[in-house]
Amino acid sequence: MKLRQRVIVTSLVCVILTVVVIYKLSQRPSVTEMIRNMPRLNFPGMGDSLVFSGTCVSKHVTSDYMVEEMYDEMNFTTNSRKSGGLYVLHEKSQEYKKNSKNGKEPLQIIVVPHSHNDPGWLWTLETYYTVRTRSILTNTVLFLEKFPDFRMIWTETIFLDIWWKESPLDMQNKFKDLVKQGRIEILSGGWVSVDEATTLYSAVIDQLVEGHLWIKEILGVTPNISWSIDPFGYSTSLPYLWYKSGMKDMTILRVHGALKQYMGHRHVMTFNWRQPWDGPGKHDILCHVEPYTLYNIEYSCGPDQEVCATMDFGRRAGLPEDPNQPISIGNGERQAKNLHEYASLIADQYRKKADHYAHDVLLMPHGDDFRYIMDNEFQSNYVNMKKLMDHINSRKDLNIQMRFGTVGEYFSEVHKSIAKRGQPDKSLTGDFFTYTDRDDEYWSGYYTSRPFDKRMIRYLLEVLKTAEMLTTFAVYRAEQQGYAYKNVQNVLKDLQEARRIHGLVQHHDAITGTSAHPTVVDFENRITAAITLLQGVISRDIESLILKGAANTNVNIVPIHVQSKPTSPLEKRVIAVSESGTQVIFTNSYTQRRRDYVSLIVSSPTIQVFDQHDKEVRVQINPCWENQKTIAKAIFEAVFPVDIPAMSFAMFVLKRSQKNSALYSGVRVINGDVNSPLPDIFKPEKTPPSQSEFVIETQQTTVTFSNKGLLKSFCRKDRDQKVCTDARVGWHWYKGVNSNAYCFGTDGTKTGLFDDDVLVRVVSGFYSTSVIINHALLQHTTTVYNTSDVHGKYVYMENVATLITADDRDKELFMELQTSVRNPKMQYYTDSNSFQLISRQTRENYPMAANLFPITSMAVLEDSGTRLTVHVAQPLGVGSFRTGSLEFLIDRVPTSSGKGLEEPVTDNKPTISKFILHFESFNKETTVINDHRARIAHPSLESFLINDFLQHPLLPFVANRKYDVTELSFLKSDFPCDLVIANLKTFISEQKNALGTGLTLHQRAPSCKITHVKPPCSSATTKLRLFDIFTDLKVKDARRMSLTYLHEKEKMSPNSEVRIDSMDLESFNIQW
Repeated sequence: MKLRQRVIVTSLVCVILTVVVIYKLSQRPSVTEMIRNMPRLNFPGMGDSLVFSGTCVSKHVTSDYMVEEMYDEMNFTTNSRKSGGLYVLHEKSQEYKKNSKNGKEPLQIIVVPHSHNDPGWLWTLETYYTVRTRSILTNTVLFLEKFPDFRMIWTETIFLDIWWKESPLDMQNKFKDLVKQGRIEILSGGWVSVDEATTLYSAVIDQLVEGHLWIKEILGVTPNISWSIDPFGYSTSLPYLWYKSGMKDMTILRVHGALKQYMGHRHVMTFNWRQPWDGPGKHDILCHVEPYTLYNIEYSCGPDQEVCATMDFGRRAGLPEDPNQPISIGNGERQAKNLHEYASLIADQYRKKADHYAHDVLLMPHGDDFRYIMDNEFQSNYVNMKKLMDHINSRKDLNIQMRFGTVGEYFSEVHKSIAKRGQPDKSLTGDFFTYTDRDDEYWSGYYTSRPFDKRMIRYLLEVLKTAEMLTTFAVYRAEQQGYAYKNVQNVLKDLQEARRIHGLVQHHDAITGTSAHPTVVDFENRITAAITLLQGVISRDIESLILKGAANTNVNIVPIHVQSKPTSPLEKRVIAVSESGTQVIFTNSYTQRRRDYVSLIVSSPTIQVFDQHDKEVRVQINPCWENQKTIAKAIFEAVFPVDIPAMSFAMFVLKRSQKNSALYSGVRVINGDVNSPLPDIFKPEKTPPSQSEFVIETQQTTVTFSNKGLLKSFCRKDRDQKVCTDARVGWHWYKGVNSNAYCFGTDGTKTGLFDDDVLVRVVSGFYSTSVIINHALLQHTTTVYNTSDVHGKYVYMENVATLITADDRDKELFMELQTSVRNPKMQYYTDSNSFQLISRQTRENYPMAANLFPITSMAVLEDSGTRLTVHVAQPLGVGSFRTGSLEFLIDRVPTSSGKGLEEPVTDNKPTISKFILHFESFNKETTVINDHRARIAHPSLESFLINDFLQHPLLPFVANRKYDVTELSFLKSDFPCDLVIANLKTFISEQKNALGTGLTLHQRAPSCKITHVKPPCSSATTKLRLFDIFTDLKVKDARRMSLTYLHEKEKMSPNSEVRIDSMDLESFNIQW
């Protein structure tokens, strides 16, 4: 070989060896630690894109299948209504038939007895428990004692808690023994079975923790399988939560019927559910999908409902004693001539069901809503199913083995099959919204149904977060500093009760707004009671933290936000401002120091405001309104900035003063007049109606409105240039047709609002300007801030929907935002339980209802240069029905019945909804992506922060006495703004003792496509030492745990640094 060739070959070998060595070294923990300890130049965690100098490396979904790609491929029609209106899939080719089974493989059938118990739906929680659930649980124990091969599964911990407290000790011990033997299997283990469209991930975690800790403390077991057969569609984020909680398998049911057929043809009705951002599939969880419409017995064994229904022996005749006697099927027009023929019919259904799956083991749920109530139902089902099992098991020609079992036993067989096959099941990415069970009945109405309750449930979470934070610090400061927190057990009792009410209303018939009216009333009463309890907890916590041992049982701190009755929205307490000063306390449960602008209702227009450092703060005084045409005389709105540390409370003082330093707002009126009894303070100025628009100029924006008071355009003053975007707000309602609590339906009839001139009120002040308009169906207020901080970059909108008269029936009220963002193919993003963004696309061949999707915190439109994020403070439905447009379903009065709820929804109340519009520019023009696999998006850091203002509001309280402590902060420094607390709670035993603190952190993934000249907060490091982050509290022990604190992963040392991969959640058990 020539010298030159040798040199080249030697060089190549060296390069290859170097690459191999570097790769091997990078896998060693020491090198990995070195890499993680490097200064962060937006350096990614596991699964992240690399980000250098503002350049993003694209990520792609790596799963075998994507739900969006399946929808692209699917072509289906529905059969006749008489035939059930079910879906008929039309495959483009017959390739899928190559996967068909020959029908003779050995087949295992695991029959799983179950009873689906909703803690409130057609009846209330108490009624269901008293009439049905108590007997179900008691008779389960008694029956399983007699028949060792029978099984039962259970999911709703709230019912277990009620039953446990009233059951005698011997019954409790028998139940525990059956659970430990695996004959009663606890699945999911949350406080309730949650809705997956309208819940925040942090709320889901909270109720999951509450249920899991109860099960571990009382029953001594840990749930490892999720059972979610009734929620109306499935989130892509919750499987990740199940996995992080220690679950490895899960079962779902309510998926689009045509999609189930498509998946079944490809044997992916068991699949590994993968997160879009999880390239390696580190968090995959095995998911089983039931192939038919419902979870009752007639849908359990195969496609022929009449044949399957014959196995509902609790409601139908049992098998004849004589095996040669005929067996009736359906309405009697069909029959099997004997047990042999009947068993063959059943076996044929099993084979047809098995053809959907890659494995030769079948799950057969045997139950329904509130089944197995009485002993005779247990007896009849057991005796007859055993007779059928024995016959089928004895026939070699059928090659089927049946037995009673649990869902865990089913998955055990599936995992054996996977191991034998030597390769995992296929992976899939995506969610299963919007669900439909037949025809064009798409279940998208419940994304918004009963929005009043949705908003109050969100407020309950906001108060709960603050109460959890303050209780943790109040309890353990008292313990470590040696003073008594008086009546602490009552505080813990109230906190636990409110926490469990919050868990209850995450249920898939509570927050969804899909229960009967008496149950809704019960939920509303509970929500109000929980809010009141928590406000009391917060008040007692603050007073204990300030006064320490001198605090007594008389609470001197009261909330400013009050609810006069469960059907009324929150109102602001009028603060009587004295000359000596009235103290107002603001709590900040967020992990960042925050500057916000608060609004209080005060008794005097001549006030001074002093912050926690006794520095005077300029205050803007706005008018309050008796009605839309009359300014109130005796009360005023005070607006001023509040700047307080992370996880803290601060005391401000309001003083009535002769020194008039307040800044009074101006009032302009278009298209009408208003009356002012205070002309020296507020002198309304009329604007000629001939102007087609008006402009509000602020430090950072130029905002244009139509002469009807509706937003038209928005310009950012960005780096010495204006970047403008159309942003036209419009209102309309669709006529509801076949709309019910669950489903949205319309004939397309659309009626616009604000077509005629309306009275426009413009209130302009030092900090903010608000534009207010009214219609019979709503009040719409738009506010912009004249500030140099992040608040000056967005538009805030607040609506009060008033669909409360008989004339409003069958109205579906929408707010539309039409922009100049050119999103291709009507593609956009919605949040998934506020955990991540997920790609959406409007499909014009589907009905409007199918193109509405759930949001809980944000929706995003973007093109090559601009992104619009719409932040929301409540769950609702959204769609994009033309380029650049988003339509939000604000309120609805559906009068059709259906889906089990045979009544209209007409108990609407005035309902507040809150929005923030936030426009951003990409660092550089980006390529518009049409590939579903490349459409992975993240909010910017600034967008995260703005959204947090909505989800973590400052909570105000007023003091009835003077306090010397003006500020307490519980963190030594702010967290990076891409790291947040997802859950913080004091562990409370059933005896109401504090047992330490649970802390769950979420490492968020900000977009690398958008950076800001002045970042809103730091993201320079995500290294934390748990032993050294809290002020005046010493951590005795800290352990990294599974998400719900059941499984220990790592004992932390005082020098241990917390590092969390991008998008990941990690929980820690802290002992003080």
